Amino acid sequence: MANPGPEREATDEKILTAIRNHYAPAVGTSDIAERLDVSRQTVDLHLRDLWEEGLVDSTKVGRSRIWWITSQGKREIFEETED
Repeated sequence: MANPGPEREATDEKILTAIRNHYAPAVGTSDIAERLDVSRQTVDLHLRDLWEEGLVDSTKVGRSRIWWITSQGKREIFEETED
C-alpha cells in the first residue's frame, strides 16, 4: 500500500503556522503554497482574509507580495497553542 501524500488542505491556522515557522520574518505566497502543497491562489485567498482580520500584513516587493504575522496574529497563535 502506498504512503499517503501530504495533507492538501490550506487553513488559516496552517498558513499562520507556515509563516511563523519560515526562516525569514516575511514570506511569499508561493513559498507558503509550496510548503502546504496547495495552489498559490488558495493561499492568496486565505492571506487576504487573514489580512482583513488584522492577523497578517504585506507589502509588494517588485512583482511579488510578501507577508508577515502582525502582533495581533502572534497573540492569536499563542492563545491557540495554550489550549
